[in-house]
Amino acid sequence: MRILVVAENFPWPANGGGLIRLANSVEALAGLGDVDLFTLCDPRRTGREVADGVDLGRVGTTPYPAAARPLLWRASWVGRPGLPLEVAMRRFDPVPRADFDAWVRPPYDLVWCSTAATYAWLGWPRLGPTVIDLVDLEDEKERQRTRLLRTAAGRGPVGRLRRAGAVGQSWLNSRDWRRFQHAVGRSVDRVVLASPLDVGRSGLANASLVPNTLRSPDPPLGRVPVGRPPSILFQGSLNYAPNMDAADWFVREIAPRIRRRIPEATLRLVGRPTPGVERLDDPPRVTVVGRVPDMDPELARADLVVVPLRYGSGTRVKILEAFAHRIPVVSTTIGAEGLGAADGVHLLVADDPTGFAESCGRLLTDPDLRARLVEAAQQLFVERYTAPVADAAIRAVVHDVAGSGSER
Repeated sequence: MRILVVAENFPWPANGGGLIRLANSVEALAGLGDVDLFTLCDPRRTGREVADGVDLGRVGTTPYPAAARPLLWRASWVGRPGLPLEVAMRRFDPVPRADFDAWVRPPYDLVWCSTAATYAWLGWPRLGPTVIDLVDLEDEKERQRTRLLRTAAGRGPVGRLRRAGAVGQSWLNSRDWRRFQHAVGRSVDRVVLASPLDVGRSGLANASLVPNTLRSPDPPLGRVPVGRPPSILFQGSLNYAPNMDAADWFVREIAPRIRRRIPEATLRLVGRPTPGVERLDDPPRVTVVGRVPDMDPELARADLVVVPLRYGSGTRVKILEAFAHRIPVVSTTIGAEGLGAADGVHLLVADDPTGFAESCGRLLTDPDLRARLVEAAQQLFVERYTAPVADAAIRAVVHDVAGSGSER
């Protein structure tokens, strides 16, 4: 069986939620057939070596599409209803599609493409039975962002005008993402999503669930006793808008409330930051660590993982990682959605700064609560979110889409 995997980035090293999902998918597909891998490549990333034990055929890369001049892509977005802003801004770069067309060698028994935007930038290719991993729902994220922007305070007439413009743009982009996702879904054989909630929200008859999963750590790195000083961890791509908002909200609104109860508590922000996130650095209270080659040392020092997301879609690998390592978690409702994790059973959930800070304080001072939550959370992880679960879901999708040819 010949399989083509097309991806929005090189899968390894898999040091973030999206890359972990992508790497797991490639590894599962490599167990079902002969895989060719073609990826867009972020030039800021170093190291493009295939992981040990993953047997691939041809591997090709092309630079991530360059963004056009703002006037050009904004005009394109306004003039093309159903074309999301993020797709419009990079659609004018012909290099990725030309490189892809020159590299591929169809026919393929299955094409697995990660993200709808990648599929569009490469020309909506139909080279065999096709699956698109939407990962999450961009329209849902934009809807939630619109609601958040509407509650933001605008300072003075100019501030209020800018807020109104941002609300309007976000609302229109949500509409366009909905139309675009449906157009992509209708053009392929199957779409897959990480959350059962998103499968239902998508409105796509050909949507299936492939959950985010992780390899079980041996041994887990968490501990019940709290260190001195207590260390709070928020990790993720800190150049990703929902995480940027979450980091800013936590530092400005939640962390001061925690320090009123636990003055020595520290926060570590781990992941590639934007300049705005870097400005939050205020050691020792707040340390912007940046991107790290290995998360294990950060997980080993963490007494608490926080997920203060105020908008998003899919499921959070950072929560699964904490569950697997027996590290207590405090999250917003949106941060924890889709995982089947219950407030007070597997983690603590709060959606306002005071409640979030109180939950953090409880988990930094109550060893019995910490022990009870991490035990239940690890059990949930083992039952639903270890790698074989996603492998089985991918095999089922491949069998349905590619038929009898899926048997290696």
